[in-house]
Amino acid sequence: MADVLLTNDDGYKSVGFLSLLKEMSRQFSVAAVAPPGERSWIGKSITARQALELKKVKAGGFDVFSLSGTPADCVQVGLYGALDKKPKLVVSGINLSDNLGHAQTLSSGTVGAAMEASLDGVKSIAAALCIPPEIRASTDFFDAKNSIIFENAAKITTKLAAILVKKDFGAGVDLISLNIPFGATVDTPFAVTVPFRGSYGKLFQKRGDSFIHVNPYIAFRHMQSGHLQEGTDAKAVAEGKISVAPLSLELVSNDALKRVEQLIIKSW
Repeated sequence: MADVLLTNDDGYKSVGFLSLLKEMSRQFSVAAVAPPGERSWIGKSITARQALELKKVKAGGFDVFSLSGTPADCVQVGLYGALDKKPKLVVSGINLSDNLGHAQTLSSGTVGAAMEASLDGVKSIAAALCIPPEIRASTDFFDAKNSIIFENAAKITTKLAAILVKKDFGAGVDLISLNIPFGATVDTPFAVTVPFRGSYGKLFQKRGDSFIHVNPYIAFRHMQSGHLQEGTDAKAVAEGKISVAPLSLELVSNDALKRVEQLIIKSW
């Protein structure tokens, strides 16, 4: 039985994934199921009406499973097809950019995989390294020599996993979104946060007759503006702190139930 099921949304060849796999394997029995290539920006999508291929491959000297599906598919097949028993924890990452704020959280395949795990009753962590846009643009994250960029982030994620694998998250917490500042170490201060509210703004550019998706780097735009709400994940990262955001999949709050009920009663 594996202690940890590892996945990501950048593919099993990503140095973020391989760094985490290497570090977590020092402390845990790890099974890994990941896409063959990048499957970012698809949230918790599940593949339907299409056969998925699962095969064993070598990655960084480790045996892992490659699944031709989404990150959430990888969790589903990992829990119900690749492993004999459910693991104690699912860890998704390390993402090659931040998952800060509501917009990024709801679009992230990394977070989507962790959500899928929590829906299936398994504790989960979604880990991301907040890499500045200029470094992202000039770095090959599938070249093994760049794995050094993720070594500290892998240690931070593994340290958090070692704490949480033994603990009940408690009521109202379904998964943990971990955002690590670039250059952080295990000695970097952390803050328990909530995702900041912020829209993407313009997400598609018109080119000829088509609209092309562009990465808006929403969190970095907000951090550069200096207008960040206290207690949010982006504020913490902007201050150089590790952000630990306990997320809930409860889609309706008690206050919302009461307000909408009263609204409809008055107007029906």
